[in-house]
Amino acid sequence: MNQVSSISQTSVPAASVSNSAGKNILTQADFLKLFTKQLQYQDPMNPMDNYQMANQMAQFNMVQAMTDMKDSVKSLESYQASANSLQMAGLIGKKAETSGSTISISQGNLSEGYYQLNQSGKVTIQIFDSQGNLVRALNAGVKDSSKQRLIWDGKNQQGTALPEGIYTFQVSAFDESGQSIPVKTSKVGTITGISFEEGTSYLKMGLEKIAMNEIISILA
Repeated sequence: MNQVSSISQTSVPAASVSNSAGKNILTQADFLKLFTKQLQYQDPMNPMDNYQMANQMAQFNMVQAMTDMKDSVKSLESYQASANSLQMAGLIGKKAETSGSTISISQGNLSEGYYQLNQSGKVTIQIFDSQGNLVRALNAGVKDSSKQRLIWDGKNQQGTALPEGIYTFQVSAFDESGQSIPVKTSKVGTITGISFEEGTSYLKMGLEKIAMNEIISILA
């Protein structure tokens, strides 16, 4: 016989459980109160045997253990969040390389973009605005497999300086036979602050928000 069925078969006054009626979750204290009432009003001619009593007590202990575990997990999450925030605060003012292919123009300053080919090849670069419009196409020539910095003056194809905002660069590379070459991209900037959104922490880098797992290396 399980806990629920054994309790339901016992004539327990409604007032004894009225305090728990409005709860969504029963605590160990609620279970113990029900268990006590069950013993008080059980049929003396058909009392609960030792096995049933031990089984219900084990269930009570399991409920408390699960509650304690839940509280411990919450405490651990809170501690981890605080530790992450302290770690991120220590990065303010440092220069970092992060994954991605975006660059920003902020207060007339252009952030740094980088790319690296798997092998030597001819490179072309396209710059897109935040709406996905192509604003500049660049012929970078032949590059080797070392890391290359994106050379761009922040102007469009007509030579007009572009407004402040976040831009995306797309690097295409081809070998002598016209086969596409894989390219890795990254960006470099100075971390200026921390922002918190819906329980998640982000690093501020220019106009962009960077997650901790996007950081490749701390440069200075």
